[in-house]
Amino acid sequence: MTYQFKKASIYLVIVLSLLSVESCRKKYFATAEDMAEYGWVLYKSKDYINSNSWFNDAVIKDIDWQDAYNGLGWSYSQLAGATAQHVLLDSGINNFMTALTKPKDEWNITDVQAEVLAGLTFAYHAKGNDSKVLQFGSVFLDSTAKPLTPGWIFSHDSLLNYLDVRIVMASSYFAKGKFDSTIIQVKVIVDSTKYSKPAVTDTTLLGRKKMAEQLKELQEYLRTK
Repeated sequence: MTYQFKKASIYLVIVLSLLSVESCRKKYFATAEDMAEYGWVLYKSKDYINSNSWFNDAVIKDIDWQDAYNGLGWSYSQLAGATAQHVLLDSGINNFMTALTKPKDEWNITDVQAEVLAGLTFAYHAKGNDSKVLQFGSVFLDSTAKPLTPGWIFSHDSLLNYLDVRIVMASSYFAKGKFDSTIIQVKVIVDSTKYSKPAVTDTTLLGRKKMAEQLKELQEYLRTK
């Protein structure tokens, strides 16, 4: 049994005990936050089906719990990627959009809003909707650009960060023929990593071919960093 599954099993015992433990004549029940937290434990262990179920239970428990809709968005998106079912991707997008309408939990140190915006950027990239990628990607960058603050990292997967948002934005700019904007995004990625090649700045027909090749190469590069 891996560490992640041991952790998931332990957390499950804790959550289930909260459902029925009686102490000092008081009965305690799992909250929407408890359910969402366990949903993220399952998400990290790549059990997206059960993760999605726990997030859904959290929404039923509290229809205003923003992070539960965030979790539904990410888990549906992962399931869509695994099954190639676009209806699941649409479900993910719908839940992300719902999350944007919900109040922020002032005690939650995680920037759920940023996670939702990043999730929407990736989900629309998977759908091939470049306009939406640029819309939500730009809002994401504006909301997370803070002086002397490290770049955004997804709290539930440390391999996913703000550079991944920028590379899908660069691809969407390229698809829409906005090559100068593509170059700006690529330069940020190059300057922020140990990627050894300079950004392609040639916008001629041959240069665009090299730019497309670099975008593909950078996507693969970022997956390993």
